[in-house]
Order: sequence, then C-alpha cells, then structure tokens
Amino acid sequence: MSETFKISHYLAISGIILIAGFAAGFVLSYFDPAFGESLVNLFQEMVAGQIMGDDPPMLALQLFLNNLEACVVIFIGGAFFGFISVAILMLNGVIIGAVLEVVRKEAGYIALFAAIVPHGIFELPAVIASGALGLMMGRAVKNELSGISDASFEAWRLGGYFVKYIIPFVAIAAVIEAFITPAVLQLVT
Repeated sequence: MSETFKISHYLAISGIILIAGFAAGFVLSYFDPAFGESLVNLFQEMVAGQIMGDDPPMLALQLFLNNLEACVVIFIGGAFFGFISVAILMLNGVIIGAVLEVVRKEAGYIALFAAIVPHGIFELPAVIASGALGLMMGRAVKNELSGISDASFEAWRLGGYFVKYIIPFVAIAAVIEAFITPAVLQLVT
C-alpha cells in the first residue's frame, strides 16, 4: 500500500469525523436553539471576544495563533492512540455546526456561506489534515508498542508534513479571515 493511499485514507476518516461533529452540532442547534446560543456565547467569550476588536493585521495574527494552536493539539493528540485527535475534531465540528446554524437562522444561507467559504477553503483542510496526521501518529504509537516501528521517527516525519502544509494553510486562512471575509460579509448583509 502506497504512502499516498495511507494519507488519503486518514484524511477521509478525519473529514468524516469533523463532518459528523458538524452535523451533530447543526442538528442539535436546529432542534434546541438554546444549545446553539450557548455555544455562540461561549465562542464569543473564549475566542471572538478576545480577538475580534483588533485591527486586521493583529486580527490575522490572533486568528493564526488560535487556529494553529487547535491544529497542533489535534496533531499532538494523536500520541494518545488518536483518541484526543478524534475528540477534538468531533468537538470542533459540533461547535462549528451549532454556531453556523445560529448564523443561518439569524442571517440566512448567503451570509452563512460568506462567513465561511473565503477562509474555510484553507482552514477546514488544515484542520482535517491535522486530524489525519494525529490519527497517523496514533497508529505509529500502536505500532511501536507492537514492536513494528519507531513512533519518534514517525512523529518527526509527520511533523514535517505539519510544518510544510498545515502552517501555511492556517496562515493563509487567517489573512483571508481578517482581511477578505469581513468585506465579503459586508457585501451580502
């Protein structure tokens, strides 16, 4: 089995986990609007409230650091047999889904897409790829315990992928989210 197939397999699994969380959050918020509102309030307190008042360059930096931290935790969480990676992917999906349902209800589908698509085309693949790398890390730990391979070597190799692909995608997403997404939202709202 080629390495490309292995990576694509883990990307698919990671994407499914994130989408399942997203769907769960969306549905929970749809049927229980208080659930969605509570997650929006939590999101505003913990993330948005700390960074959204900044000017665009500082906002881009804060978004980059916040999203990079999430991706690092998803990746490193793989060292715990992938369980932490899965849990954080699912939790992020639930939060995103619930928040998007609240936005959809309040502003409609056009605003929803305008708020997500410009930067999401970079940010969501970075999150999914971080999850895939975390799952691969979990496999490496399992293989080391079985005497099949060296998890530290695999961690370095996967870390190289993280630096090469995830960090640039997170950086691009942060710049787009700080400079372009607000302009797109103003056009549609």
